[in-house]
Amino acid sequence: MTRVKPGQRKRAKAPKVRTGCQTCKCDGYAAQAASPSSRAMPLSSCPLPPPSQDELRAGQMFRERTLAHVSEFFVEELWTTRILRIAHAEPGIWHALISLSSYHELFLNPVDPGGGQGAVDRHNLGIYALHHHNMAIKAALDIQRTPKHPLSHLLSCVVFVTIEMIRGEIIAAIRLLKHGHRVLHEYRSQRTGGQVLMGSEDGLIVSLVEAFFAKLTHHATCVAHLTGVTIY
Repeated sequence: MTRVKPGQRKRAKAPKVRTGCQTCKCDGYAAQAASPSSRAMPLSSCPLPPPSQDELRAGQMFRERTLAHVSEFFVEELWTTRILRIAHAEPGIWHALISLSSYHELFLNPVDPGGGQGAVDRHNLGIYALHHHNMAIKAALDIQRTPKHPLSHLLSCVVFVTIEMIRGEIIAAIRLLKHGHRVLHEYRSQRTGGQVLMGSEDGLIVSLVEAFFAKLTHHATCVAHLTGVTIY
């Protein structure tokens, strides 16, 4: 993934961040998906640290604008309740939602051809979005090792696919969609074999993710034919 470097001009009320990640790639998190945990820690027992002012602003943007946008096309219940609830306990999903919100704000605000303060703010917002994107990618590896919810890895796939779509990286989105299908197949197999115990709430989340992937796969098929990237 190409890293955006800060420009030489002075930032104006822009969030100061350290990207810290030099080689992060968003092509499936890891070569293989780790086995999901069969027991989930209560979400309320693992609260995240208090969000910064920039994160609160991005979170408000997500709730007021991004949520309505993605829900219009991709399984509203999955976004409005399930992903938001788990994000409050899972750092990787939280960072991914902040990144998604920031990229969506960039998408909604066109480039200022005259430069000026708008261009500076847009540049800094891109850095901020990339920072949280990289943080989410790093956290995705921790999700595989020690998930706080048995479906955290699967839900992180959903958010990462959506990020790539907002960014216009269609081939990357299709590759992540393929990874999501593999993770979903693994959950199905382990659940059938009794390796993973899920309650009714977890089963509903799986059904919503299946609907999300099915709808997205339908739209991605035409693009896959044009790009040569296979879905399965």
